[in-house]
Amino acid sequence: MPSTLHQGVARLLIDEPSLGFRILREVFAVELPALQDLRERHAVIDRFSPCFGDTHELRPDGILSGDHPTDLHGGVAIVVEAQRQPDRKKAARLWVYWALVAEQIGYVTALLVIALSGEVSRWAQRLGEHRLSPHEALLVLDQKNMPVVTEVEDPERPGWAVLSALIHAAHGNFEPFAVAFQAALRLEDERRERYASYLLAALDEDARELIFGAMKMQTNEISDIERRSVAFHDGLRMGKAEGLSEGRAEGLRQLVHTIFELRGLELSPEAHARLSACSSLVQLERWRERAKTVDHADAMFT
Repeated sequence: MPSTLHQGVARLLIDEPSLGFRILREVFAVELPALQDLRERHAVIDRFSPCFGDTHELRPDGILSGDHPTDLHGGVAIVVEAQRQPDRKKAARLWVYWALVAEQIGYVTALLVIALSGEVSRWAQRLGEHRLSPHEALLVLDQKNMPVVTEVEDPERPGWAVLSALIHAAHGNFEPFAVAFQAALRLEDERRERYASYLLAALDEDARELIFGAMKMQTNEISDIERRSVAFHDGLRMGKAEGLSEGRAEGLRQLVHTIFELRGLELSPEAHARLSACSSLVQLERWRERAKTVDHADAMFT
């Protein structure tokens, strides 16, 4: 069953179809025409033989399209698939998605795999190596090419910032998390709880504890979001084994920064330099705890 993080990443692109085409342009440098009517299409594909499972339908995570009436192909389509773990069956099925969407819609079609772990990044990048496939159409979005978004361009459409935070948090980088989480909490429609729950699902339990400690004034609010979301019931340690022992000090430094951002406290240049230079896990753990309660950042060191 797909996790909240898995569903959340795909749902962001469904909520804002323009994000998919932005990724093609800005991340992968794909030259696209001026497209019209960017939209999400019903992500159920009929197939002609029951080659997978016991259903006669295939369900990618999302299908997006944009029209270009004067172009011979009619427009551009994107098949979206988010992955947290390599999937042997999915290795072949991805190309079935691509082929059937390209045939049924009739548009130039790209296959966008959103990798939510380093293992998936490596697996997806190799998909074209051992088979004759149109691997030039496969685009892998991961922490290496997704921009770290630290400003929300449009408060009513924070999808770009939330997508950045989800992908980077899934890989252990929490730098864009605070901006995206605050933007999600400022929404006044049903996306508020949904986006916040996606973001919470991207954190491991240690990071979640720190975020809760940093946002004391919003603990009840966050708990309510969790109760309403599938994330409350997810196995939140899934896929987090990779990299837990490696880079622990850097992770602690990032979490201290995140705590201060969420509490609205600013690190002085001297404090920033001291934190960046520290490699002692014992000291960083101590500072992490103090960051939750001090009145100003410099007091963390006393």
